[in-house]
Amino acid sequence: MHAAAASTAEGVQLELTPRVCTLSAGDAQCETEIEASWRAAQPVSVCLVIVDRPQIKRCWDGVSEGSFSAKLAFADDLTVQLRDFELRRVLASAALRVIRETTRYRRKRREPWNLFD
Repeated sequence: MHAAAASTAEGVQLELTPRVCTLSAGDAQCETEIEASWRAAQPVSVCLVIVDRPQIKRCWDGVSEGSFSAKLAFADDLTVQLRDFELRRVLASAALRVIRETTRYRRKRREPWNLFD
């Protein structure tokens, strides 16, 4: 997991929505539309990538902001990164966490026996 790099030399900020996907006990994966938007203090050339999904890549050349959205299905946390054009340096990073609801078994509380009523 990479830490968010909001205060880089380029001043790049990355926002990701949603930040959390909650799976019910019966769900195997999240299916949701993710939206990533970024802003820089000055024009930059960057590429947005999703870690472990090489087929998803969107690049911008010489601009100071951009956005990307995609409908995805995933079972584990997603990490979205803004990298330089050569994809060597991470300029900003954000994660979408997958939270699995656990089924809680609650015991019914019974009234204690009362032999003296």
